[in-house]
Amino acid sequence: MAKMHKLIQNEYIKTGKKVTTKVIFILIAVSVLALMGLGKFAQYAINENMDYIYEDTIDYSYEINEAEKMQYPGYETDIERMNFIMDNNFQYGSWQMSASYEIFSYETGEHNNVIHTFTEEERTELTKIVVDNNWKKYCEYIVKNGKKYGYTDAELWQYQYRLANDIPLPANTIEMYTYPNDIIESVSYAKMQLANSAEMGMGEKNNNSELEDQIALGLYRLENDIKINVADSTSIFVNHNIGFWNIFGQSASLITVIGVLIIVIAGSTISEEFSHGTIKFLLINPVKRWKILVAKYAMCVSLGFIMIVLLYVLSVIFSMIFFGVEDIGCQKLTISNGILTAENGFAVVFKNYMFRSVQVLVMATLAFAISSLCKNSALSIGVSLFAMLSGNGMVSLLKNSLNIDWVRYTIFANTDFSAVINGSTGFANHTLGFAIAVVVIHLVVFWLIAWDGFTKREV
Repeated sequence: MAKMHKLIQNEYIKTGKKVTTKVIFILIAVSVLALMGLGKFAQYAINENMDYIYEDTIDYSYEINEAEKMQYPGYETDIERMNFIMDNNFQYGSWQMSASYEIFSYETGEHNNVIHTFTEEERTELTKIVVDNNWKKYCEYIVKNGKKYGYTDAELWQYQYRLANDIPLPANTIEMYTYPNDIIESVSYAKMQLANSAEMGMGEKNNNSELEDQIALGLYRLENDIKINVADSTSIFVNHNIGFWNIFGQSASLITVIGVLIIVIAGSTISEEFSHGTIKFLLINPVKRWKILVAKYAMCVSLGFIMIVLLYVLSVIFSMIFFGVEDIGCQKLTISNGILTAENGFAVVFKNYMFRSVQVLVMATLAFAISSLCKNSALSIGVSLFAMLSGNGMVSLLKNSLNIDWVRYTIFANTDFSAVINGSTGFANHTLGFAIAVVVIHLVVFWLIAWDGFTKREV
């Protein structure tokens, strides 16, 4: 064991002395900084866009001119509505703007005559409520009269909930897409879907269960004032907002960069020994070839995971620096079959890192195996990079375009454990156990190729 440890240590020393290794670690840091810069730029662009929408005065001049030219049934009411919105300077996404569509809503009769949904008395009452910016009165009015106008219980829930919890309707687009309005809207929509499903008798049990869980989770967040759920913050663009968890969660995508870098190391670790003739200095020592092979492989794999940990740590640090620490205590909340699960956000992202690291392990092993068969490191690196970058595309092409199901047995269809767990691989009955089995079999095959190529290769 001591000899093996010494061999691995020697491999680390040799690899660490290479200029390419130092460049590789610099590239990892640069990649993280580039992601942070992209996130900060996107944050700035979104905020600028939202500020523009918020501050900009709505101008329906073009729409009014077009309506006057076309003179379609009800065009006068549409012009009246547009002038009403402009005269009162309602903002995009505001409840007043939505209410304006109700005040001036109409149906076309037999002779293209306009029949207003509300009576003149009702329109006058609603107009005063909207102009006075009295969201409570508006909610009370809808709750009281909604059934008469065709509102369902699911649609009325939102207004009842706002009144009961003193939560104003959104005043602009920014408020519409942020907590708590985004959660209330999602719960309301799920309730409507559930009600429609029950009414039509077409709802599938699984789909209804998902809707019920979505409603329960939304209500839990509202009742406990949980503004951020890490489960919703793994991509850059969420709710027109960018923060710590959006960027930190997205940093897992940089593991692809590490996959490329570790392929460079694994693809050259054996082939360069033979091409430079340094393999002779290793073999003159009283150490069996298989131990040298294991030491090199252990160095490549462990170095890959060191890079992943480094990427994780740098991403945490730079995300805090660029986006603050206000939200770092947030959790991933999920409800399945009525059971609430809360996970630490950092653990969730790290688990995603580990799932993505499977591809790094597989591609490093493939590059290592090819490296043991040839003197040209460019070949092993090139083939492995091609496999990593095109593998998923080929699987998608064969499965979706040609409907070839046997591609489920290839390594490329099984390295994304997250997709397997979420059932989004496109293959029926694709379980995590099956994916692990396929990955292990391929790793064994790659390792046997490396073993045979290295131990029987002439110096």
